[in-house]
Amino acid sequence: MSKKELPLSSRSFKRIVVPASTSNLGPGFDTLGLAVNRYLIVEAEPSDKLSVEVSGEGAAYIPADDRNLIVVAAKKLLGKTPELKIRIQNGIPACGGFGASGAAIVGGLLLGNEFSTAKLDTEGIYNVAVEIEGHPDNVSAAIFGGMVVNARNNAGYARIKIPVDGKLKFVAILPDSRVETEAARKILPATVPMAEAVSNVQHSSLLVAALASGEYRMIKRALKDELHEKYRKKLIPHFDEFASAALDHGALGFTVSGAGSSCIAFCLDRVDTVSESFKELVRRLGLNWRVEIFEPVNKGAEVLTD
Repeated sequence: MSKKELPLSSRSFKRIVVPASTSNLGPGFDTLGLAVNRYLIVEAEPSDKLSVEVSGEGAAYIPADDRNLIVVAAKKLLGKTPELKIRIQNGIPACGGFGASGAAIVGGLLLGNEFSTAKLDTEGIYNVAVEIEGHPDNVSAAIFGGMVVNARNNAGYARIKIPVDGKLKFVAILPDSRVETEAARKILPATVPMAEAVSNVQHSSLLVAALASGEYRMIKRALKDELHEKYRKKLIPHFDEFASAALDHGALGFTVSGAGSSCIAFCLDRVDTVSESFKELVRRLGLNWRVEIFEPVNKGAEVLTD
């Protein structure tokens, strides 16, 4: 992707829009990220000192000072704490699993890039974002949109974007508590049997092929994971009950979104039926959880100037 796809501006007021993302998508652990239609919006303008205002999802828990991840990422490029008045409107679910940290990193890097004299191109933003985040799936989807397949080799990270059309929907459960990414990683084993590793190669390859070809019905056969789901689902109450409800009501599959605690059902049709089954289960279990429908988006982060 060229630098032109993230337009730069010399004007002082900046507005940056970054999509949320779901990652792993079952078997694509630390590899697959897919942008969805929830957004982080960052507005900034020069000031005599740093100030941060936060509204939206999880605002009470997002630092409004130089600990904010957007500020940290901007400082990475600027080499100092930015003297900016920053307003953050967060539309990404706060319960975890939809790339909130990845979006914040991307938003902060784009912000820093706008006010820096040494501009990075999009590939540079990608590389620094992966360095900060530690894995490429969410940040790549936030930058490029669509589904992004990432792989690490001796030359760093390589990636390919695959557009995903609106036929595919995700019915999500959004619990009222978070699974911290660090805890979700600690629960994973250091090694896995060869058969399980081979299974994940097979199923992640099938999933990518299904999404690239538009043969979305094959997703039902592709959503088998051996690397993380069976461990992480222990951190998510009622996971198996929601998985059964999803499959019983016509979903193609059900899996953890990212590290959780959000989970998603892949749907082509019967989206409303799956959604209502989740809402009924939430009511029956007496949970204070939300159920929402997400759609893929093929446009990544944008820098706008009013």
